[in-house]
Amino acid sequence: MVFLSLAARLEVNVEAFNAVETVGNLTKHRRAPMVVPTDSGYRLVYVPAVSGESLANAYQRALVDVARVVYRSENLKSPLTEWDERYEFSKFMDNAHLTKSLRDILGLSDEEAGETKKGRDKPSGQRSARQVQDQKHEFEKMAVAESIVADIGGFLYAEKTPVKRTSKFYVGYLLPVYDAVDSIAIEAQFHARHMPAETVRDEGEEKARRAQMIYYVEVASAVYGLSFALDISGIGVTSLVRLEEAVSREERARRVKVALGALQLLFTGVGFGAKLSRFTPVKRVISAVATVSHPHPFVASPPQLNNYIRETVERVLKYRSLVSKLGITPELRVVVYGEEIKGAEEVLTSSTLEEFFEKVIGEALNLFNKFG
Repeated sequence: MVFLSLAARLEVNVEAFNAVETVGNLTKHRRAPMVVPTDSGYRLVYVPAVSGESLANAYQRALVDVARVVYRSENLKSPLTEWDERYEFSKFMDNAHLTKSLRDILGLSDEEAGETKKGRDKPSGQRSARQVQDQKHEFEKMAVAESIVADIGGFLYAEKTPVKRTSKFYVGYLLPVYDAVDSIAIEAQFHARHMPAETVRDEGEEKARRAQMIYYVEVASAVYGLSFALDISGIGVTSLVRLEEAVSREERARRVKVALGALQLLFTGVGFGAKLSRFTPVKRVISAVATVSHPHPFVASPPQLNNYIRETVERVLKYRSLVSKLGITPELRVVVYGEEIKGAEEVLTSSTLEEFFEKVIGEALNLFNKFG
């Protein structure tokens, strides 16, 4: 297994990345409870947060954007469904969102595929467990081949014969870092909708009042920590019933490039979160560390820790010693941005964020070409 883990700290000011509800004319920012270590123990604080689902949506949008460019540059048809193209990540969730190839595997006609209620699948009589497994395997294999988003982001077909593919990338909540938890804020900002010049009052007080509406949007500022992981070896390979390449080795390598390019775009492009058209925050990546490992996953320390980069490097050195006692010689690469690490040959340092991702992508591709 070739596995990538990334942890980063982001300084973000005035963001409305993730709203949870609207109360009257107030749009509220997502909050989450967080236990913070202190000198005298622990304390519970409620902090601004961005959900893993929000980050996952942004990453899958980036997958679509990068896939379009990569496949077009090679004059190839991109493995994107009509829903992927619209950033609607239904990902074969029911009969109404299946491609023709998937309907054929299930034995559904075009008319029957329009029926989405449970139990509306075409009856197939008594089938053995092996036949059911084979059908599920073929469904996953075809779904992976037809959609790079379903391949990397996973899917759940939730009709009578359910098929599930676990996501090949992992992301959690965006939460403030421990040492800056006292330097966070959530504030409701006042806004007013424009009053058109042609509005007249003699047609009724209610119409004139509605022409200019006031509203509030909660914005937050914090130093956030983000953790992300990617199972590189799992891309293009089925996993529900048995392991089998769903696409060619060349195509898998192409998809790995897309997955890594999407990760880079998440940090160096427009980014992630909601309300970016009017609440694009002032943000920068302060520091980051990435590890690429084989044959077992190695996960970087959480960026909420003040010394997360140094701790990750120390853990890598101890991990080598640990697994060597089991007769395993691991392949491990560490790339660092924003902090100087001396005396460790395993560590590649970067002076810019772009250089950081250039080295991360290079190391990940090297290990995939060798072991993937």
